[in-house]
Amino acid sequence: MSPGLLALAAAGVFVLAVVGLRMARGDVLEGWDVGDIALLRDEAKRRERRGPLDDLARRLAPRLARALGPRTLANIRRRVELAGRPDGMTVETFLQVVVKYALMFGTLAVAMLLLGNNLSALLSLVAVFIFPFSRLAGHQRRRQERIAADLPDFLDILAVTVSAGIGFRAALGRVAQRFDGPLRDELLQTLHQLDVGVPRRQAFVALRDRCASEPMDAFVSAFLQAEELGAPLAASLTNIAVDMRRESAQAARRKAARTVPRVTLVVSMVMVPPTLLIIAVGLYLGSDVNLGTVLGG
Repeated sequence: MSPGLLALAAAGVFVLAVVGLRMARGDVLEGWDVGDIALLRDEAKRRERRGPLDDLARRLAPRLARALGPRTLANIRRRVELAGRPDGMTVETFLQVVVKYALMFGTLAVAMLLLGNNLSALLSLVAVFIFPFSRLAGHQRRRQERIAADLPDFLDILAVTVSAGIGFRAALGRVAQRFDGPLRDELLQTLHQLDVGVPRRQAFVALRDRCASEPMDAFVSAFLQAEELGAPLAASLTNIAVDMRRESAQAARRKAARTVPRVTLVVSMVMVPPTLLIIAVGLYLGSDVNLGTVLGG
């Protein structure tokens, strides 16, 4: 081999060694998107927390999916989306949770059957589906409450921004960036749909369907009507915000009215019996009455 080729090969080896050393010392996540990094770290955390029960649930979840059928899976997917995909939940991960509950409560049901307690065994089997779906419903309720709480302020700021002469799409994106939580996520997704060419009506109808919230439903309906009829957008947004605050105040009053009887019941159950017992003992100790004589003993 000629000296020139040897020198070229040596230079190539040197360059590869330098590049490899830099890559080994550098950050492997450099240049990645923030969302991709968050998903990668969440997946790594989930893998670190996996145990034998998680691995077994991961293997049995596809069988459960086949047994449930496409219609039930579509219903579960709808529930997961309405809950905002908590902790990156998908239909597959939700079925894994159901399988874990089935393994735990199924074992408990078998033990109850062996002990002859059929009612407890039946309740254990029912709990297999009650616990995961109730947890999903709780996420959905909190998400809807957060959207309903943030939406009036969002509409007020959006009305002021539109009145300043900024276009509706630009104003929507600028105001959405000032919020956090599910409202911001849904609005940014709607903006992304508008950017890729989805018609405005279709994008906002999809926003209403994803949120499944009465305030969001009222906002989308009023916005589409104002757009079709040519009503001033800023005034429409302000009126919607006022109506939402009025409905929110009425809902808070109804919730407080339902809370008062519950508090009264708890106070009656907790405070009244000990109070009566203390009064009875005090009367007995202060009266010097011989109960044996009174009772004929």
